[in-house]
Amino acid sequence: MRGKKVVAMILILLTTLLVIEGCWDKREINQLAFVQGLGIEKGEDGMIHLVVEILKPGLLVSGGGPGGGTGGGSAVGKPYAVFQANGVDFAKAFANLNDELPRSLFMQYNEIIFLDEKFARSGIYQTLDFMTRNPEFRRTAYILVVTGGSIHELFNIPSSSTLERYPYKEVLGIISNQANTSSSYVCDLNEFIQTLEIPKKAPITGKLEIVKKDGKAVGVRLVGSAVFDNDKLIGFLEEQDTKAVTVLMNKLKRSTLTLDKGLKGEKAHISLVITKAKTEIKPVVEGDKISFNIKVNVEAYLNEQETKYDITEPEKLQQLEVIVSSKIKSAIERALNILQKKYNADVVGFVEILHRSKPKVWKKVVEDWENIYPDIKFNVTVKTHIRRSGLSSKPIHPR
Repeated sequence: MRGKKVVAMILILLTTLLVIEGCWDKREINQLAFVQGLGIEKGEDGMIHLVVEILKPGLLVSGGGPGGGTGGGSAVGKPYAVFQANGVDFAKAFANLNDELPRSLFMQYNEIIFLDEKFARSGIYQTLDFMTRNPEFRRTAYILVVTGGSIHELFNIPSSSTLERYPYKEVLGIISNQANTSSSYVCDLNEFIQTLEIPKKAPITGKLEIVKKDGKAVGVRLVGSAVFDNDKLIGFLEEQDTKAVTVLMNKLKRSTLTLDKGLKGEKAHISLVITKAKTEIKPVVEGDKISFNIKVNVEAYLNEQETKYDITEPEKLQQLEVIVSSKIKSAIERALNILQKKYNADVVGFVEILHRSKPKVWKKVVEDWENIYPDIKFNVTVKTHIRRSGLSSKPIHPR
């Protein structure tokens, strides 16, 4: 009996020791380097360059440099520092950077992954694989392809030319605001990986262009999108083509549409705001031929007009709806033609739609989709409903 008590006491003691031991992998906050901006480049030597923007906790709290400013001028006053490490692959570059810093990289606050165009064209599968295996990388981090300059130039844009104290925050705000314009389409790490896992579907994400003045980076523009073939960048879509693709993907939230002609064919500007676009896509199989019927329903309101007549009269409003529908249809057909003929990239996911609707047909064609997709016929119909015309229904008539 006494032996059993001794064994029980030993077990209790061991359990207590395990509990009070604490977390074996804990890290104190003053041991962490908070990354808010991660960029990846491919150098001329073929090495992977990892560039990170790390916050300076002391300057963030004090509000800037010694003078208490915002840190827009000298490097001393910036609330962040830029570091770089190289490696034969992303994993090695990441390890090298950790070895060179006095603090451990902490990735859970990072919300954007910037990809240099050259690196994106070389293939990003290995990097994505590393990020998905490492629990510190957020699956909700946005992916952007950077053009017009280097990651270093992006991270060193002077805050005097921006509204935010560091470039990362500026880009994050632009991503949020583009939901009102649909000028780009930005996907996150999770969506990109999910797209890669769908056979024959092509990923798409935002294109971030560095704006320069006199050879120096002064700002950024998030316009258009980057098209991938599997994990490799193959080209870009312009703003209007990107909007058309978001309509097809049922991802358009809000956008502005401008007409350069009036109802009578005269030169005039009419501006509308698209508030809703719902798209239905159905595959049609006739023998060995595949086509898709695309029906788009659009809701919009009149935002601005240059015409002298009242465009909101029922008859004129119907004419305007027909014109708007025609323009949207042309934009969709143009985007589809580019994706089919220029890139051979099924960004919309027609192969996935075929799989859901006609799995037997999909099974026969999926392996040869690259040869079938460029010749598929799309029958596009668009119906527009203009719900309102703003606070004023009639145009202003100057005296």
